[in-house]
Amino acid sequence: MSVKKDGNLHTSVLLDETIESLDICASKKNIVVDCTLWLAGHASEVIKKMKSWDIFIGFDADERNLKIAKQKLKHIQTQTKSSPEVVLVHSNFLHLRKELKRHNIETITAIYYDLGVSSVHFDETDRGFSFRSDGPLDMRFDTTKWQTAADALNYYEEKKLFEILRNYGEEPHARKIAARIITARKKQKFHTTWDLSDFLENEINTHIKTKMRVFQALRIEVNKELENLNSSLTQALELLSPKWIIAVISFHSLEDRIAKQVFKRETRDCICTAPICNCGHKKSLKILTKKPIIPTDIEQKENSRSRSAKLRIAEKL
Repeated sequence: MSVKKDGNLHTSVLLDETIESLDICASKKNIVVDCTLWLAGHASEVIKKMKSWDIFIGFDADERNLKIAKQKLKHIQTQTKSSPEVVLVHSNFLHLRKELKRHNIETITAIYYDLGVSSVHFDETDRGFSFRSDGPLDMRFDTTKWQTAADALNYYEEKKLFEILRNYGEEPHARKIAARIITARKKQKFHTTWDLSDFLENEINTHIKTKMRVFQALRIEVNKELENLNSSLTQALELLSPKWIIAVISFHSLEDRIAKQVFKRETRDCICTAPICNCGHKKSLKILTKKPIIPTDIEQKENSRSRSAKLRIAEKL
């Protein structure tokens, strides 16, 4: 186990475990996809194991992250004797198949996801991911997209707000909070993180965990995280070559549940509910982690944000 820090900005979680799981082979051509590049913590170590005939593709919806990662990986390439071709894509992993096709890549040998939120997002006040500092209520990974968290709070109907808080935040007081938001925004729109934080304190008189759940729910909604993940994992398994690896690091139960369900679905021949099978679905996956891998005690002490991390690994049949 190692904990890798990118300056003071971000710490890569389950680094050694993830790199080892990808089983990058020196005797074959590796085409490895990082679906969540962040600041290239995992990517840096992956590239060091690759050869000049290999291809590395990194996706990130956040243009700022992509620029930082590009400089870092360029530096590593200059220090490596046999560096792979590196392709960086400014796109959400929802568009995995389309973007790979655009680069003439039809199959891949390894793919991994490091889900959740980069530490840099929490620490940059202008991104609006954290209630601990004041900033615009934004929460977009891709700032070229129009909808922000403020838009959701100020214009969604009460029923939709309730469903978001319940389904994405697993908030027990979702109905009450949604109703109070509707009342509050008639007097004053929500614009900043502290607008929302103060509202939760004054109107709901709630625990800090409720703030965490509300902010999480809005972030997931704004970035369509769960539906994008489900679609991307399905694409990834179609693109993955037989005998090669897919790995997913998740940081909350909703992400982990999707990864678990997609993996489980692909270990069965039939997924239909009809008395006579007509789905034609064939088993395509072998799960390598009966229980998800979690950070060691040492890693959790060195990086408190790793405590909720889980790593699931599977092999394409």
